Amino acid sequence: MLKKEARFTFKEKRKEISSIQKMKWDDLLLIEFQKINLPFLSAVLSYYPFSEQNEPETFTITDYLFFTNPDLLVCYPKIDRTTSTLSAIVVEEEGEFINNSFGIPEPSGSEAIPPDYIDVVLVPLLAFDNRGFRVGYGKGFYDRFLKDCRQDCLKIGLSYFHPIDVIEDANQYDVPLDICITPQKIYVF
Repeated sequence: MLKKEARFTFKEKRKEISSIQKMKWDDLLLIEFQKINLPFLSAVLSYYPFSEQNEPETFTITDYLFFTNPDLLVCYPKIDRTTSTLSAIVVEEEGEFINNSFGIPEPSGSEAIPPDYIDVVLVPLLAFDNRGFRVGYGKGFYDRFLKDCRQDCLKIGLSYFHPIDVIEDANQYDVPLDICITPQKIYVF
């Protein structure tokens, strides 16, 4: 499947998810996430789930990570459209978020953590394949950020759906996931 086709297909599939089904699947994602044997973490980059795209809920996962790593720095992405870059901004418990030009909530703060300090990145996606490649929203912000992360930084995707066989047009600029979690299974690449 090509990225463009996967984007369309999985956006449509997400629209069909009822709020009750979404809550159930989000709970199952957390249960599956808790099965991962993670090392001690200093910093995690999460994302604010974009409700218009029916993205998996991430706040319970970051709460769990903070509970198991009390000094954890929790960061959220802020994009700069002029440079096509993404920054990991530290967010305190009651941090404020403001919608960016895409309508995606971003932290209002400015304290950025360098990519090589991040231990885990929760990577948003629409679809993923059996090799760990993902289809995002097509702007490349995450792939550019991930290439600057340490090699041992875990790149974890969350998906309501099983993988497709192959994303046919994945290329050298695409950074694959290490793990993708679905409500039914953990995929390790």
